[in-house]
Amino acid sequence: MADHSQMSDRELLDNYSADNGKLEELISRYMNVVFAAASRYSGTADHEELVSDGMQALMAAIRGYDAEKGEFSAYAYICIDNRLKNTARRSLRRKNLVFETDSEELAEIPDTKPTPEEIVIDRESRAVLLQNMRTNLTALEFRCMEGVMMGLSYSEIAEKLKIDRKAVDNAVTRARAKLRKFCNEYL
Repeated sequence: MADHSQMSDRELLDNYSADNGKLEELISRYMNVVFAAASRYSGTADHEELVSDGMQALMAAIRGYDAEKGEFSAYAYICIDNRLKNTARRSLRRKNLVFETDSEELAEIPDTKPTPEEIVIDRESRAVLLQNMRTNLTALEFRCMEGVMMGLSYSEIAEKLKIDRKAVDNAVTRARAKLRKFCNEYL
């Protein structure tokens, strides 16, 4: 049986219907996106309904993805978020939390955009993490992690760096251990 965890999203999307393992891997990768989006809108709709609709949106994103239009991760996020916004609006209508105006505008969905403080904290955290990566990772570990963050498979990274796939696997494993240790100390 193939190790699907090492495949990029594009590899998983290629002929996923012929291999249930590919579909399972895609779902497990994006399950956290569904749960995070459902949590954002849970104040306006039933959490279980949101999760169910989010999973349906993920499946629709998998079926409807066109590689020429961009990265799957962005496409899936937009599909899930849009579907859950609609679910929240429907829920508000059902609960009569809609305000009636001449144009019958819906009550506003709570703003999920990060606050300026959250943006600054996020940037600072990313800067600290990136600095730690540059300081504590070897050049090979750093380049391999860059590839992983871009969504490349280990095979693609190995090809680009002109090294063995196993060397990529080892470098990523070492890098993750170093980063995990740093995050545990930093957080």
